[in-house]
Amino acid sequence: MKVSVSTTFDITADKAWKIVKQSKTLSYITKGLISFKGVELFPTQWQAGQTENCTLLFFGFIPAWQHKLHFVDIDDNNYTISTREKGGLIQHWNHVIKVKYLSTQHCQYTDEIEIKAGLFTPIAWLYAHVFYRYRQFRWKGLIRNLI
Repeated sequence: MKVSVSTTFDITADKAWKIVKQSKTLSYITKGLISFKGVELFPTQWQAGQTENCTLLFFGFIPAWQHKLHFVDIDDNNYTISTREKGGLIQHWNHVIKVKYLSTQHCQYTDEIEIKAGLFTPIAWLYAHVFYRYRQFRWKGLIRNLI
C-alpha cells in the first residue's frame, strides 16, 4: 500500500534540502511518536549507500523493534532521498522524500511511502498517514524556529 503526504513550507527549497539531509532533523520531527535508541551513532548528515540500525521507541520510551534504515539514493540535483527500511512486522517501508521549488520563499515537501507488512499492512498504512502528517507538522515548527 502507498501513502503520499505533501505540504508547503515557508522556506527556500535549498534551505529545506540542507535540513532534510541532517540526521538530527529526523530525531526532531519524529519526537513524541517515535525516537531512536542508538541515534547518537547516526552520522551528522545522511549519505547514499549508508545503512543505520537502531531500536525504535514508541513515545520515546516503549521499546518496539530493531529497525534497519538503508539510504539508497540522495540526489542533490533533484532534492530527493530514497530509503529502504524494515523491522519488526514491517517487511518493507520504502520512503522517498522530495523537496520541490515553488517560489523564492516556498517549497513543497512530500513524503511517499510504500508499505508491506503482511496482514498488518492496512494498520501500518493508517499509522503512516498519521505519522507523516505529524512529521510535517513538526517540520513547520522547526522552520518557524529557524526564521
